[in-house]
Amino acid sequence: MLSTLTSIAILFSIPYNTSVQTKRIKLIPSGENYVFKLNTKGVIITGTYDVTYNNKTYNPNEKDIRKGDTIIEANSKKISNINDLSNLIKDSSSLNLKIKRKNEILKRELPIYKINNISRSGLYVKDRVIGVGTITYIDPSTMIYGGLGHEVVDNDTNSIVDLSSGEIYYNDVISITKGSNMHPGEKVSNTSLKESIGNVLINSSYGMFGKYYRSISNSRTYEIAYKNEIKKGKARVLTCVKGNEVKSYEIMITSLKKQDENGTKGITFKINDSELLSIAGGVYSGMSGSPIIQNNKIVGAVTHVLVDDIQYGYGIYIDNMYNKQISK
Repeated sequence: MLSTLTSIAILFSIPYNTSVQTKRIKLIPSGENYVFKLNTKGVIITGTYDVTYNNKTYNPNEKDIRKGDTIIEANSKKISNINDLSNLIKDSSSLNLKIKRKNEILKRELPIYKINNISRSGLYVKDRVIGVGTITYIDPSTMIYGGLGHEVVDNDTNSIVDLSSGEIYYNDVISITKGSNMHPGEKVSNTSLKESIGNVLINSSYGMFGKYYRSISNSRTYEIAYKNEIKKGKARVLTCVKGNEVKSYEIMITSLKKQDENGTKGITFKINDSELLSIAGGVYSGMSGSPIIQNNKIVGAVTHVLVDDIQYGYGIYIDNMYNKQISK
């Protein structure tokens, strides 16, 4: 059983073809813990409730308006956030909605009932997704960062978050809840979401990418490893398990899959480091994006835990991830 490791975002790609690459890309491996806030395109319905009016009970489900639907328009007006929707609800007796359900665009009518001078829609909604992860690298030439190594999926729609904008924030790790097989550990952290350290421009199956705002100095750069240079055997993972200190822990790469640039689980590894095992029990939630180093090169990033045996995890090849980064 697999599990992603995110605790709970129109630019152009930079092609990265190892067969024609003449100059080695150098990146700063991070391992820094961060919180991301992704603002969704539209407003996601997280649930519905009964509204009782004139001794009759109504629920939006009766109009085929469901949990997981995304409201993108109401009364011919674009809906970008909860305030947009709330302003229309308080001044209307009904709303003509345009909703997105998976790959379909549907039209539905939503009655609004005013009870004790309060407008009731029968909907619970949200316009953002918040989670915790790890920054994989920062490109010192562009200040573009890559993190997570996989997509952020919304729990209500079970699909990749359709991103309108996003920010990342500094985040201290308070502790790691130690895990066991079938129950991976989890990062416990704290942030105020006040001082942004970067934005989020892309949320994709290869990771999260954006511009890093903080200044960086005296940070060592590492070359990207080509797939044919990565070997089974000892490697290191950089991650943060307490405060803001990034430490290096020993792992063993046990398997390497031959994959094209679209592969996301090419590396299988086992945590050997006794200190990390004593703290977390193995790979833990919130570790996604932790960079993997071998022979002084960045070779990949942690993406998943093997739930049946949490000492084992999976990683994406760094050139697969970097190939999807963005430029602005």
